[in-house]
Amino acid sequence: MDTYANFSCELRIIQARNIEFFKSTKNLFARFYLPIGNNKRIQLNTKNVWDKSFNLDCSCPQEFLENLNQQSLVLELRQRKMWGSQLIGKGEIPWKVILQSQNMELKKWLKMDLMSGSDCKEVMLSTPEVEVEIKVKVSSVAEMEKQNTKRFNNWNECGCKNGHDHNAWCNIAEDCDMFALGAALEAF
Repeated sequence: MDTYANFSCELRIIQARNIEFFKSTKNLFARFYLPIGNNKRIQLNTKNVWDKSFNLDCSCPQEFLENLNQQSLVLELRQRKMWGSQLIGKGEIPWKVILQSQNMELKKWLKMDLMSGSDCKEVMLSTPEVEVEIKVKVSSVAEMEKQNTKRFNNWNECGCKNGHDHNAWCNIAEDCDMFALGAALEAF
């Protein structure tokens, strides 16, 4: 039987630098590729390069997380053209680095390797860079169910900070008093 885990990943582009040589920076955008196993990947596109974030929450087999250590997060810097887009630069961060970072959070400047055929390769004085922040949370399905149980109390629990197992009204008032209060408020 497969063991499943909840995988949550937040990707954020904070800013970009050394992009002033592009004809129009408003046409620049980033594309992320996230591996999902079996040599398949998810493609995520931003509208522009800076201050964009993605959240991905999913349930996955434990073996996916083990294989993730051998993969890389790929980020492409692209420029919109009349028909499609052109790849300007590409950078990769090994998932192993992300998963082994403190609290599985990584914030770094990622240098983009310029691609041949790029309009700006000859005039670029500095390599374009994108500052990214990546936060990953992994928890077992049992942990998530336990958190959800705490978050969404049963009807029999009062929900107060003391966590008693009282009825839903926490013995504040009798049911008939609450009914009368509700009916009075509805009258207005």
